[in-house]
Formats: sequence, C-alpha cells, structure tokens
Amino acid sequence: MKVGIFGGTFDPIHLGHIAIARAAKEQFGLDMVRIMPARIPPHKQTKAVTEDVHRLMMITLALPVGEGIELDLTEFEREGVSYTSDTLTLLHERHPGDTLYYIIGEDSLKDFVTWHEPKTIASLATILVAVRSSDESHFQELLAKRNEEFGGVFKALSIPFRDVSSTDIRSEIAKAQGPHPALAERTDTYIRRFGLYGCKPYAIRRDTWKRYEELTEKLSGTISAHRLNHSKGVAFWSAELMSEWLEKEGLKGTAQEKQLVRKTLIAGLLHDCAKSMGEQETEAYLKKHRVRLSEEVLPIKGIHHGPAGRILARERYKIRDAEMLRAIGNHCDGSVDMAEHPIETAVFIADFTEPFRDHIPTPPLPVIRNMSLEDGTAGAEAVCSATIFYLKSIGSGIPNEMYRIHDRLKEKMKEKGKG
Repeated sequence: MKVGIFGGTFDPIHLGHIAIARAAKEQFGLDMVRIMPARIPPHKQTKAVTEDVHRLMMITLALPVGEGIELDLTEFEREGVSYTSDTLTLLHERHPGDTLYYIIGEDSLKDFVTWHEPKTIASLATILVAVRSSDESHFQELLAKRNEEFGGVFKALSIPFRDVSSTDIRSEIAKAQGPHPALAERTDTYIRRFGLYGCKPYAIRRDTWKRYEELTEKLSGTISAHRLNHSKGVAFWSAELMSEWLEKEGLKGTAQEKQLVRKTLIAGLLHDCAKSMGEQETEAYLKKHRVRLSEEVLPIKGIHHGPAGRILARERYKIRDAEMLRAIGNHCDGSVDMAEHPIETAVFIADFTEPFRDHIPTPPLPVIRNMSLEDGTAGAEAVCSATIFYLKSIGSGIPNEMYRIHDRLKEKMKEKGKG
C-alpha cells in the first residue's frame, strides 16, 4: 500500500490539514493518509500544548468518514519525544510492504536539516512538501537544495493556497462571533462546548471543570497512565454525544444540557474506577457487598469491574446519582432497557469508540462514531453488534443477555423508523 503519514501537533486540526491530506491522496495516488498527532512534539517541548484527549477529540470530529483519511495513534504508544525517525522505523518494521510518504509543510522544509536523524527519515519515506508560499522560485530553489542533500526524496505537493495556522486559530477563536471558517463544524462546536482556547463553555459550567480535575487527580493514583487516558477519552466522548443529542432536541445551552453533560462527563471518567483492583480483589469486593453475578457473566472476567465500579464510585468517589452509577455499572455490557437511559447509552458507546481506541471492529470505528453522533440508539446497536463480533473473534463467551440487548435495540430502531 501507498500510505501517507501526516504528523504534527494539530492544536487544533483545521481545514487546511484536511485539504493537504486530500491533495496528497489525489496527486500521489495514496491508498490512505494517516493523521498522526505527536504525543510530545520535539519542537514544542517547552511550550504548552492542549491536553492529548482534546487534540484527539478534535481530530476525530474533523476527519471525513470513508475517504481513507484516518487517525493513527502510533506516537501515543511510546514514551518520550515523538521523533519522526523512530516512528517511520517502527512503521517499516510493522508493515514492510508499505511505501511511505511523509507529509510536511513548507516551513518544515527549511528546518529539516535540524530534525532528529534527517538522513534516516529521508531513507524511509518520500517526503511531500505542501507548498504554501507565493514565492515559487524561492521554494523550488530550496526544494532542489534539499534533494541534492538527501537523495532526491522531496516532492512538491500543490494545495489550494490557504494561509492559515493553528497558532492564529487559537488566538482568534475566543474573539470570533460565529464558527471559525478554518475549522470543521464539529471541531468548532466541540471547542465551544467545552471552552478550549479561552472560549466560555456553553455545555458545562465552570465548576464542572473543577470537579473533573479533582476526580482525575484522585483517579490517577489508582490506575495506569494508559487506563487514565482511556477514561478521559470516555469522559469527553460520552459528554460530546450527550450534548449532541440534547442539542438536536433544542436544548443547547440550557440548564438541562449542562446538568446531563456534567453527569455524563463524570460517569465516563469513573467508568473504569474498579480497574484499580485485580481479578481476585474484584471478586472479593463484589462478594463483600453481596453482589451476585449471573451464571452467564461469572466466567467472563473482563467485565466484572463494571458492577464493582458502581459500588466503588459510590464509596470512594461519593457519587450518589442513580443514573450515573447505573452507567458505570453497565458500561461493559449494557442493559435491555438501555435506550431509556441516555447517560448509560453514552458511556456504553464511548467505552468502545473513544479516540484513544484503535482496534478495528466491524463496522469501522469512524462509522460507528458518526452513527452515534446522529442517534444514540443506532450507535448503541452498532457497538453491541461490534462487541459480539469482537468477542466471537477472540473466542470469548457471550452472555445471552447481550443478544437480548441487541435485539431490543434493533426493535427500538424499528420503532424510530431507522431499523
């Protein structure tokens, strides 16, 4: 396969980035372009970068579905600085049959000689340079110089002239009266819902941030960094879903939206709180609290942390809301009447589809995410179906209850006229 790799901070991703990815696919016949955000950008180690979960959320919401432009989390798998030479080496080891094209901007062409191991990069990929300058002769001179230095691997990538940068967007967005023209609509909405880049959030109150940060700090001492990232992903993806559904009902910016989004955000953050316990400790904890699992569920060890989390969220994190506790307890396998419980539905969907997830179910994650934004029941049915498929593929047992849940969700879809 011919694969384009488009790295960067993406803080935030904007329509110029999407235009570059599309141009690379078209002009060089690429099979796909993988948008690869840096976890620790080499050139921004001393600068503040927006938290990973928000950058991934913005990318997930911006990418077009079905065009072969996809999120790639390779640089989030490694510790330390995200060096391009290390990333390309790893990709060659994993996919030796792929031909790689690394996409950079014109500014990076100037700085390329200062990058970490530039000769290694040039040996592993054709480098496509997105031309933004109006000074064609100067660009061609620099391109020829770099090709002479690095063996002719640099190619010009023509794009519609769009003089836009993430830096400018960050400084402009809080002042903008309406949607920023350089952002995808869903990305712009996410920024404004949750108050990034100095905006006043309209989907949550300021005190929600304080509660979220307090619980994140408390949770971080009990679970791994990987699990904490997943929990943050579930928190914001489930909150995004809830806000989207409520706004379709005409509740944008209302007290009801703020209350439900807050509850969903916190339930999503705490959904895996019982992952702090091992299997034996979890079983003992459930026994202590007289929770009996069904004979179907008992052999499936990977989902016992759900009912354990319901209890732990109440005991350790002082959650008292019944719907939030229900969502935490049922996030692994759902419930037959899940469609009547929107917080549970949002957390159930988000646990499977949040942006730190990179497994490939059937249908693909971007498709399920898009379905979920449009309709919660449709998203839950797709996640349930994909979960059954996944469990079958790994030889796991599947509770009959999950089939009943799936059938009930399909019935609800028919009732809505969407089945």
